[in-house]
Amino acid sequence: MDRRTALAEAFRVLKPGGLLIGVGVTRFTSMMDGSWEGYLADPRFVRIVRRDLRTGEHRNPQNVPAYWTTAFFAHPDELTSEIGAAGFRVKGTFAVEGYAWWVPGLSQKWQDSTFRHRLLEFLRSTEQERTLMGMGPHILCVGVKPPR
Repeated sequence: MDRRTALAEAFRVLKPGGLLIGVGVTRFTSMMDGSWEGYLADPRFVRIVRRDLRTGEHRNPQNVPAYWTTAFFAHPDELTSEIGAAGFRVKGTFAVEGYAWWVPGLSQKWQDSTFRHRLLEFLRSTEQERTLMGMGPHILCVGVKPPR
């Protein structure tokens, strides 16, 4: 099932005023992950990333476990516009992890309450920043079905 079909069905079954929470993997995720993990040394993975960036369609034809599965990635603007095109009023689009995904040693740093509170403060203040939206692996868009 494609996203448009899923959104149309969600619009059909929701009551007026009902909320839709749409979540997607950003189109840039495999490029970033592949850069950190060294997968860009593999020409097969480079082809996967090129397709991801061009179309959002992630295919792993050799079924290399580290290269993930078949999936459809979204540009943040694409997810927002698809939800709007399905008839929902978009209330907001948010970065889920935001730039925290890039913080080296995050699990250890997270134990420091001062660091954690400051990180959360800055994540909240940038979660809707359009220029940073694709920096993390996931995005979330909230839509509401308008009253009749």
